Amino acid sequence: MAACFTEWTVLPHDPIEKLTENFWCVQGVMPDGKTTRKMSVIRLRDGSLLFHNAVALKEEAMQELEAFGKPSYIVVPGAFHRQDARIWKDRYPGAKVVAPAGAKKKVDGIAKVELDYRDAPSDETVKLAYFDGCKEKEGYVEVHSESGTTLVINDVVCNLPKSGGLLGFFMGPTGQASVPRISRWMIVKERTAVGEHLERLAKIPDLRRVVLSHGDNLVNDPNEALRVARATA
Repeated sequence: MAACFTEWTVLPHDPIEKLTENFWCVQGVMPDGKTTRKMSVIRLRDGSLLFHNAVALKEEAMQELEAFGKPSYIVVPGAFHRQDARIWKDRYPGAKVVAPAGAKKKVDGIAKVELDYRDAPSDETVKLAYFDGCKEKEGYVEVHSESGTTLVINDVVCNLPKSGGLLGFFMGPTGQASVPRISRWMIVKERTAVGEHLERLAKIPDLRRVVLSHGDNLVNDPNEALRVARATA
């Protein structure tokens, strides 16, 4: 993981994608200029905003987010996703920091965790949950919109271009939706349980997309793409 920022630092990012009435996302890059990362912005029924994998944006884009709702929850989805947590908490001191229980100790070192996924905010449209088989190190967000369901998954599933070398080894299998090798080493504790959980998610009847922190979102038959990922768990 790159060093955590202590001042508001904007790295190159794409325009905000307004995918549904309550779900936006934006993709940017890490300091190496090549590795992509993605922030999801979810609006609850009460108008509060939940930011999953928060990323500093240009001021115009930040103002657009603030017009969308009230920044209320900063979700740090794993121990390797703390880079912007402190500067987001500094900008929005009233927002609560949320992290998986299994990542709390490391996230606390950057921004004090106030909620874990068990007591995170939820309503009939938004739910945070843990992945089975990961000892509460990672979870996902389920978002219900007028057009269907969106899943937001952090590092348990990636969808990176076909790659060789060290990247291809650690993140493999690449070129498809997968549970990467490094996630199987660092996050997954019971591979069968993770696979079975992915299969349950693949059965969501109105699943429209799976938004991933790294790599292309799963939008073409996302149900089948999750089954492909399951086979690598």
